[in-house]
Amino acid sequence: MSFGLTKRHKIIITSVILAVALLSTGFMSISFYLNYKLQIIVALLILSLVLSAWALWEGLTFLKGTILMVLPMTFTLSVTSYYFLLPTYWYLRFPVALLFGIIWYTLLLSQNVFNVSSIRTIPLYRVASTVVFVLTITTASLLFNVIFSLHMLYIFNGLVVLALCFPLILQLLWSVEMERVDSILAVTSLFMGIVVSQVAIALSFWPVSNAVASVMLTAVLYLVCGISMDSLRGRLSREVVWGYFRWGAPVLLLVYLTTSWTG
Repeated sequence: MSFGLTKRHKIIITSVILAVALLSTGFMSISFYLNYKLQIIVALLILSLVLSAWALWEGLTFLKGTILMVLPMTFTLSVTSYYFLLPTYWYLRFPVALLFGIIWYTLLLSQNVFNVSSIRTIPLYRVASTVVFVLTITTASLLFNVIFSLHMLYIFNGLVVLALCFPLILQLLWSVEMERVDSILAVTSLFMGIVVSQVAIALSFWPVSNAVASVMLTAVLYLVCGISMDSLRGRLSREVVWGYFRWGAPVLLLVYLTTSWTG
């Protein structure tokens, strides 16, 4: 049901609808969205899934549909989880909803490139790959902060992080070749997710703030995903690896300096 609209028009409409839907939650009464916050988040997730599938439907296969819906769903989850933490003032919520719509538009354009592109060397593919990588790391970072703020038992932190990271890593690794998901790709993604989840378990015992713990976990995800994707592209070298670790060293220093050793 395209209604004679082009893909770009559908992506624009989808972005506007989701931004307005997110903004409209700010006009609900405090008691209502506190009592039904989970249901509202689920409703927004379903809406994002339906609209994303509608916008990208042309040329979408079952495999692409499954993989390409991962990031839009998790991105919506991360934004809505934080949106309800904002004060109910329109001058705070409106810019967030506007930024969400703009990023969503960029995200769907990038996913559409993966949907229709069969040539991985075109400039649009490189831009789309960069956008998806950045949004994947950003989405994970926001959700890591939410996970640590729930103060769950360490084993649940690890399991939730694994459940989150596995599909996010899988869709990143798939985007390198954009072919079928074989056992090697799935096992590699699972192993990388386990590595990140083990760090999450360790950080559950580490005396640092939730924000610092999420930054540390984000750095680990960035390292394992960046190195793995460069390896799949045949661009991995000693200099590239050291470049990643030079970026990660300040994060380790931050964790060390913010650790409450006497706590």
